[in-house]
Amino acid sequence: MNLQDAAKAAGITTSQSFFDADGHLKLELVSKAGVEPKIKEMARDRPTLSRSQLRRFFNYCRKIERRLKSGQSDWGTERANVAKLSCHAADAVGKHRPKIPPSFHRFIESNVSMVKTERDFLDGFMQHFEALVGFAALHLPKEER
Repeated sequence: MNLQDAAKAAGITTSQSFFDADGHLKLELVSKAGVEPKIKEMARDRPTLSRSQLRRFFNYCRKIERRLKSGQSDWGTERANVAKLSCHAADAVGKHRPKIPPSFHRFIESNVSMVKTERDFLDGFMQHFEALVGFAALHLPKEER
């Protein structure tokens, strides 16, 4: 599935943005009403999204965010690392024993397709992903250690 197909499957067109007409982050990307249904779907989907898999992807993004904010790297360099999220998700869902559910793969694909600028990534994608991680604590099963 390519980025545009994944975005359509998730109800997002690639012309959509993380921001409203006034340039503010869309509330549905961080509100309980907007995000909780997504994480509930990921919890019901098979294989169930594990907290560790969610954290693995989120931490990958946090590292990109840290490099950008600290000035260790620039958007020209990190843009490719953001795009690689799609191939990491495709690999995880496409394994003989998938590690993530198709719904999480669609989430990554559709959101990566919306990232065009550093602001999209930092102020849009990361805020949306952080909200997903936050609501995941209520819906994803705790893992045994």
